[in-house]
Amino acid sequence: MEQLLPYVWSGALLFARLGSVLMLAPGWGETAVPARFRLSAALLAVFALAPGLMGELPSQPAGFGEALFLVIGEIMIGLMLGAAARMFMAAAAIAGQVTAMHTGLGFAMQMDPGQQAQGNVLGAFFSMMAIVLVFAAGVHRWMLEGAVQSYTLFPPGEYPSWADVAEYGVTAFTETFRLGLQIAAPAIAFGLIFNLALGLAARLIPQIQIFFIALPSSIMLGMVVVMIGMGAGFTAWLNGFDHFLVTGRPG
Repeated sequence: MEQLLPYVWSGALLFARLGSVLMLAPGWGETAVPARFRLSAALLAVFALAPGLMGELPSQPAGFGEALFLVIGEIMIGLMLGAAARMFMAAAAIAGQVTAMHTGLGFAMQMDPGQQAQGNVLGAFFSMMAIVLVFAAGVHRWMLEGAVQSYTLFPPGEYPSWADVAEYGVTAFTETFRLGLQIAAPAIAFGLIFNLALGLAARLIPQIQIFFIALPSSIMLGMVVVMIGMGAGFTAWLNGFDHFLVTGRPG
Protein backbone atom coordinates (compact mmCIF):
# COMPACT_ATOMS: atom_id res chain seq x y z
CA MET A 1 0.00 0.00 0.00
CA GLU A 2 2.85 2.40 0.72
CA GLN A 3 4.04 2.00 -2.86
CA LEU A 4 0.65 3.22 -4.09
CA LEU A 5 0.62 6.37 -1.96
CA PRO A 6 2.59 8.53 -4.47
CA TYR A 7 0.12 7.63 -7.21
CA VAL A 8 -2.86 8.35 -4.96
CA TRP A 9 -1.35 11.73 -4.05
CA SER A 10 -0.70 12.59 -7.71
CA GLY A 11 -4.25 11.58 -8.69
CA ALA A 12 -5.75 13.66 -5.90
CA LEU A 13 -3.70 16.70 -6.90
CA LEU A 14 -4.71 16.33 -10.56
CA PHE A 15 -8.34 15.79 -9.65
CA ALA A 16 -8.37 18.95 -7.53
CA ARG A 17 -7.56 21.17 -10.53
CA LEU A 18 -9.15 19.22 -13.39
CA GLY A 19 -12.31 18.49 -11.43
CA SER A 20 -12.69 22.15 -10.50
CA VAL A 21 -12.32 23.18 -14.13
CA LEU A 22 -14.83 20.63 -15.42
CA MET A 23 -17.30 21.51 -12.67
CA LEU A 24 -17.76 24.98 -14.20
CA ALA A 25 -16.55 24.54 -17.79
CA PRO A 26 -19.05 25.12 -20.62
CA GLY A 27 -20.54 21.85 -21.81
CA TRP A 28 -19.12 19.79 -18.95
CA GLY A 29 -20.52 21.81 -16.07
CA GLU A 30 -24.07 22.45 -17.27
CA THR A 31 -26.66 21.99 -14.56
CA ALA A 32 -28.62 19.66 -16.85
CA VAL A 33 -25.67 17.24 -16.87
CA PRO A 34 -26.00 14.72 -14.01
CA ALA A 35 -23.48 15.12 -11.20
CA ARG A 36 -22.39 11.48 -11.52
CA PHE A 37 -21.53 12.02 -15.17
CA ARG A 38 -19.47 15.11 -14.35
CA LEU A 39 -17.65 13.24 -11.60
CA SER A 40 -16.99 10.28 -13.91
CA ALA A 41 -15.73 12.60 -16.65
CA ALA A 42 -13.32 14.28 -14.22
CA LEU A 43 -11.98 10.90 -13.04
CA LEU A 44 -11.54 9.67 -16.61
CA ALA A 45 -9.73 12.91 -17.50
CA VAL A 46 -7.38 12.36 -14.56
CA PHE A 47 -6.63 8.77 -15.65
CA ALA A 48 -6.08 9.86 -19.26
CA LEU A 49 -3.84 12.84 -18.49
CA ALA A 50 -1.93 11.50 -15.50
CA PRO A 51 0.88 9.79 -17.48
CA GLY A 52 1.85 13.07 -19.12
CA LEU A 53 1.43 15.32 -16.08
CA MET A 54 2.80 13.27 -13.19
CA GLY A 55 6.34 14.45 -13.91
CA GLU A 56 5.32 18.06 -13.22
CA LEU A 57 3.72 17.30 -9.84
CA PRO A 58 5.57 17.73 -6.54
CA SER A 59 6.16 14.77 -4.30
CA GLN A 60 3.89 14.16 -1.35
CA PRO A 61 4.71 16.56 1.51
CA ALA A 62 5.58 15.17 4.91
CA GLY A 63 3.13 17.43 6.76
CA PHE A 64 -0.64 17.49 6.47
CA GLY A 65 -0.78 21.29 6.44
CA GLU A 66 1.50 21.61 3.42
CA ALA A 67 -0.47 18.95 1.55
CA LEU A 68 -3.75 20.72 2.32
CA PHE A 69 -2.28 24.01 1.12
CA LEU A 70 -1.31 22.44 -2.21
CA VAL A 71 -4.76 20.88 -2.73
CA ILE A 72 -6.58 24.13 -1.91
CA GLY A 73 -4.31 26.03 -4.29
CA GLU A 74 -5.07 23.57 -7.10
CA ILE A 75 -8.80 23.91 -6.45
CA MET A 76 -8.58 27.71 -6.58
CA ILE A 77 -6.73 27.66 -9.91
CA GLY A 78 -9.29 25.27 -11.37
CA LEU A 79 -12.18 27.42 -10.15
CA MET A 80 -10.56 30.52 -11.60
CA LEU A 81 -10.22 28.96 -15.05
CA GLY A 82 -13.67 27.39 -15.02
CA ALA A 83 -15.49 30.47 -13.68
CA ALA A 84 -13.97 32.73 -16.33
CA ALA A 85 -15.19 30.40 -19.07
CA ARG A 86 -18.59 30.06 -17.39
CA MET A 87 -19.04 33.84 -17.57
CA PHE A 88 -18.96 33.67 -21.35
CA MET A 89 -22.03 31.43 -21.33
CA ALA A 90 -23.90 34.27 -19.66
CA ALA A 91 -23.26 36.41 -22.75
CA ALA A 92 -25.90 34.42 -24.64
CA ALA A 93 -28.47 34.99 -21.88
CA ILE A 94 -27.65 38.71 -21.84
CA ALA A 95 -28.06 38.88 -25.61
CA GLY A 96 -31.41 37.10 -25.36
CA GLN A 97 -32.68 39.49 -22.70
CA VAL A 98 -31.67 42.57 -24.67
CA THR A 99 -33.03 41.15 -27.93
CA ALA A 100 -36.36 40.28 -26.36
CA MET A 101 -36.66 43.78 -24.93
CA HIS A 102 -36.20 45.38 -28.36
CA THR A 103 -38.44 42.97 -30.29
CA GLY A 104 -41.49 42.98 -28.02
CA LEU A 105 -40.96 39.57 -26.41
CA GLY A 106 -39.67 40.83 -23.09
CA PHE A 107 -42.80 39.67 -21.25
CA ALA A 108 -42.87 36.15 -22.73
CA MET A 109 -41.33 34.18 -19.86
CA GLN A 110 -40.35 30.55 -19.42
CA MET A 111 -37.87 28.41 -17.49
CA ASP A 112 -34.30 28.74 -18.75
CA PRO A 113 -32.55 25.37 -18.21
CA GLY A 114 -29.13 26.89 -18.82
CA GLN A 115 -29.46 29.54 -16.10
CA GLN A 116 -31.77 27.53 -13.83
CA ALA A 117 -34.05 30.54 -13.49
CA GLN A 118 -37.05 32.04 -15.19
CA GLY A 119 -36.26 34.14 -18.24
CA ASN A 120 -37.78 35.27 -21.49
CA VAL A 121 -38.09 32.91 -24.43
CA LEU A 122 -35.23 34.44 -26.42
CA GLY A 123 -32.90 34.28 -23.44
CA ALA A 124 -33.64 30.57 -23.03
CA PHE A 125 -33.27 29.99 -26.77
CA PHE A 126 -29.93 31.82 -26.96
CA SER A 127 -28.64 29.90 -23.91
CA MET A 128 -29.50 26.57 -25.53
CA MET A 129 -27.96 27.74 -28.80
CA ALA A 130 -24.73 28.60 -26.95
CA ILE A 131 -24.57 25.09 -25.44
CA VAL A 132 -25.06 23.54 -28.88
CA LEU A 133 -22.28 25.70 -30.32
CA VAL A 134 -19.97 24.76 -27.43
CA PHE A 135 -20.14 21.10 -28.44
CA ALA A 136 -20.20 21.78 -32.18
CA ALA A 137 -17.11 24.02 -32.07
CA GLY A 138 -15.25 21.82 -29.58
CA VAL A 139 -15.10 24.34 -26.73
CA HIS A 140 -15.39 21.46 -24.25
CA ARG A 141 -12.10 20.13 -25.63
CA TRP A 142 -10.53 23.58 -25.42
CA MET A 143 -11.21 23.59 -21.70
CA LEU A 144 -9.36 20.30 -21.21
CA GLU A 145 -6.44 21.56 -23.28
CA GLY A 146 -6.37 24.78 -21.29
CA ALA A 147 -6.41 22.86 -18.01
CA VAL A 148 -3.42 20.78 -19.16
CA GLN A 149 -1.50 23.86 -20.36
CA SER A 150 -2.18 25.60 -17.06
CA TYR A 151 0.35 23.25 -15.41
CA THR A 152 3.05 24.94 -17.49
CA LEU A 153 1.86 28.41 -16.55
CA PHE A 154 1.01 27.62 -12.92
CA PRO A 155 2.97 24.60 -11.64
CA PRO A 156 1.59 23.14 -8.40
CA GLY A 157 2.87 25.24 -5.53
CA GLU A 158 3.32 28.38 -7.68
CA TYR A 159 0.17 30.47 -7.82
CA PRO A 160 -0.74 33.75 -9.54
CA SER A 161 -0.92 36.97 -7.59
CA TRP A 162 -4.28 38.28 -6.42
CA ALA A 163 -3.88 41.31 -8.68
CA ASP A 164 -3.55 39.10 -11.75
CA VAL A 165 -6.54 36.99 -10.68
CA ALA A 166 -8.65 40.11 -10.18
CA GLU A 167 -7.64 41.51 -13.55
CA TYR A 168 -8.42 38.18 -15.22
CA GLY A 169 -11.88 38.05 -13.65
CA VAL A 170 -12.74 41.67 -14.46
CA THR A 171 -11.60 41.19 -18.05
CA ALA A 172 -13.81 38.10 -18.42
CA PHE A 173 -16.73 39.96 -16.86
CA THR A 174 -16.48 42.97 -19.17
CA GLU A 175 -15.88 40.79 -22.23
CA THR A 176 -19.05 38.87 -21.40
CA PHE A 177 -21.19 42.00 -21.56
CA ARG A 178 -19.42 43.24 -24.69
CA LEU A 179 -20.08 40.00 -26.55
CA GLY A 180 -23.67 39.87 -25.28
CA LEU A 181 -24.35 43.35 -26.65
CA GLN A 182 -22.55 42.46 -29.87
CA ILE A 183 -24.85 39.48 -30.41
CA ALA A 184 -27.89 41.69 -29.72
CA ALA A 185 -26.63 44.64 -31.81
CA PRO A 186 -28.98 43.99 -34.79
CA ALA A 187 -31.99 43.85 -32.47
CA ILE A 188 -30.89 47.05 -30.70
CA ALA A 189 -30.58 48.88 -34.02
CA PHE A 190 -33.93 47.51 -35.17
CA GLY A 191 -35.64 48.58 -31.94
CA LEU A 192 -34.36 52.14 -32.18
CA ILE A 193 -35.31 52.54 -35.84
CA PHE A 194 -38.71 50.85 -35.42
CA ASN A 195 -39.73 52.92 -32.41
CA LEU A 196 -38.58 56.11 -34.12
CA ALA A 197 -40.66 55.23 -37.18
CA LEU A 198 -43.70 54.49 -34.98
CA GLY A 199 -43.32 57.83 -33.22
CA LEU A 200 -43.17 59.70 -36.52
CA ALA A 201 -46.17 57.80 -37.88
CA ALA A 202 -48.20 58.56 -34.76
CA ARG A 203 -47.44 62.26 -35.09
CA LEU A 204 -48.04 62.46 -38.83
CA ILE A 205 -51.16 60.24 -38.99
CA PRO A 206 -52.98 60.40 -35.63
CA GLN A 207 -55.84 58.26 -36.98
CA ILE A 208 -53.64 55.15 -37.04
CA GLN A 209 -54.09 52.82 -34.07
CA ILE A 210 -50.41 52.52 -33.30
CA PHE A 211 -50.91 50.30 -30.25
CA PHE A 212 -52.66 47.56 -32.25
CA ILE A 213 -50.08 47.41 -35.04
CA ALA A 214 -46.88 48.13 -33.11
CA LEU A 215 -46.47 44.91 -31.11
CA PRO A 216 -47.30 42.38 -33.87
CA SER A 217 -45.12 44.27 -36.34
CA SER A 218 -42.27 44.52 -33.83
CA ILE A 219 -42.35 40.79 -33.12
CA MET A 220 -42.60 39.77 -36.77
CA LEU A 221 -39.93 42.10 -38.11
CA GLY A 222 -37.76 41.58 -35.03
CA MET A 223 -37.69 37.82 -35.57
CA VAL A 224 -36.54 38.39 -39.15
CA VAL A 225 -33.73 40.65 -37.94
CA VAL A 226 -32.72 38.14 -35.25
CA MET A 227 -32.70 35.31 -37.80
CA ILE A 228 -30.45 37.30 -40.13
CA GLY A 229 -28.00 38.57 -37.52
CA MET A 230 -27.82 35.63 -35.12
CA GLY A 231 -25.23 33.69 -37.13
CA ALA A 232 -22.74 36.56 -37.28
CA GLY A 233 -23.33 37.38 -33.61
CA PHE A 234 -22.61 33.88 -32.36
CA THR A 235 -19.61 33.58 -34.68
CA ALA A 236 -18.18 36.70 -33.04
CA TRP A 237 -18.97 35.16 -29.64
CA LEU A 238 -17.04 31.97 -30.46
CA ASN A 239 -14.09 33.95 -31.82
CA GLY A 240 -14.00 36.14 -28.73
CA PHE A 241 -14.27 33.08 -26.49
CA ASP A 242 -11.41 31.36 -28.31
CA HIS A 243 -9.21 34.48 -28.18
CA PHE A 244 -9.79 34.93 -24.46
CA LEU A 245 -9.02 31.30 -23.67
CA VAL A 246 -5.76 31.49 -25.62
CA THR A 247 -4.50 34.91 -24.57
CA GLY A 248 -6.51 35.87 -21.46
CA ARG A 249 -7.24 39.22 -23.14
CA PRO A 250 -10.33 40.57 -24.94
CA GLY A 251 -10.47 40.01 -28.67
